[in-house]
Amino acid sequence: MVRVTINTFGYDHGAPEEPSDITLDIRRHVFLATHQVPDAEQRTGLDPDIANTVLSAAGVARLVDNTALLAIGLLEDVADARARLVKIAVGDARGVHWSVGIAEGIARVLRQNDVETEVVHREIQVRHTEA
Repeated sequence: MVRVTINTFGYDHGAPEEPSDITLDIRRHVFLATHQVPDAEQRTGLDPDIANTVLSAAGVARLVDNTALLAIGLLEDVADARARLVKIAVGDARGVHWSVGIAEGIARVLRQNDVETEVVHREIQVRHTEA
């Protein structure tokens, strides 16, 4: 059973339709430009080069770990097991590089802690679930 859903989006295309328990607006915190990666415009945060660029930026590893820990804490605080679903939204301007890389990083940490997580990338129309 999925316990955490992570949705990525681009603010240029509108805010998420559904409310989230945790929303990360990373538009102001993008310091390292993914355009330094060759052909970045044709790639997404699922691409290893883009993902590495995003996840190696200052402060991103801490953001990923702390968001995952917050989600786990929220899951543990819900008394009713049937209601144990945490929704996380991660947004940047376009929703294809930074939000995707960060969301995948959060999902990886959650999965390492045995939390079944689903990730949906709205702007690139990708959905996957892993335990």
